[in-house]
Amino acid sequence: MRTNKYPSDVTDEQWALIEPLIPVYPGGRPRKTPLRDVVDAIFYLLRTGCQWRYLPKDFPPRSTVWRYFDEWRSNGTLEDIHDTLRERVRKQEGRKPTPSAASIDSQSVPTTEGGEHRGSDAHKKVKGRKRHIVVDTMGLLLAVAITGADVDDAKAAPQALGQLTEDAFPRLRLVWTDHKYHNHALYGWVDGNAHFELEGVSRPEGSKGFVLLPRRWVVERTNAWLKRCRRLTVDREKTVLSCEAMIRLAMIHLMLNGLCPKEGEQGFHYRESA
Repeated sequence: MRTNKYPSDVTDEQWALIEPLIPVYPGGRPRKTPLRDVVDAIFYLLRTGCQWRYLPKDFPPRSTVWRYFDEWRSNGTLEDIHDTLRERVRKQEGRKPTPSAASIDSQSVPTTEGGEHRGSDAHKKVKGRKRHIVVDTMGLLLAVAITGADVDDAKAAPQALGQLTEDAFPRLRLVWTDHKYHNHALYGWVDGNAHFELEGVSRPEGSKGFVLLPRRWVVERTNAWLKRCRRLTVDREKTVLSCEAMIRLAMIHLMLNGLCPKEGEQGFHYRESA
């Protein structure tokens, strides 16, 4: 039984939301490790940015925590939890379970040494990876893809947009983009593979410096939300699978704190997009 508590721990109400979504397999030896402690350990690592071997000793052994993380990132458990919570947040805000519009953007982040898919973004002067995310009009994650930082946004976009299937998002009709996605090859891919259209949102003519673009600010806010987690300020993962899992975990933690707020934690706060 753990005695120490950390700000990243889930509350009883939050645990009640995700516990039914974690698969339990019949047979075998009885489980000795409380799954709630495993979840708390993963969230601690995500929020603090510590290494696996530096997990506090009051958590389950790091090998056990890693084994569950590896299982859940591979068998779809994290996606199921994330998507279920996203629908719950949307319904709480009086929205339909799936969106009719979305936005796509990328964010270049530095990486530690080694690992898959690394490159240099000469424009941003970043050596590492790009996170390509698609969000709804509330800023909730719909899709994520990871590439090297040197990969062009329009070239990488189908990896993220391809996850927006008509079965999963039947109401989706429009995805807002910026000038980086103005690409005939991308438009051709959308025409042949997607059930939605792309619409560019341009900067006002003659504007200089930072400009708050209508619709586009929502996806940029989501990128800022992700950096609340120190594990994501620098991409510390060796594999793309882990990168994507950590991003979904960040959104899971954010949505839990929005659905069941706790003192001292920033949750999900929505206001209508401009």
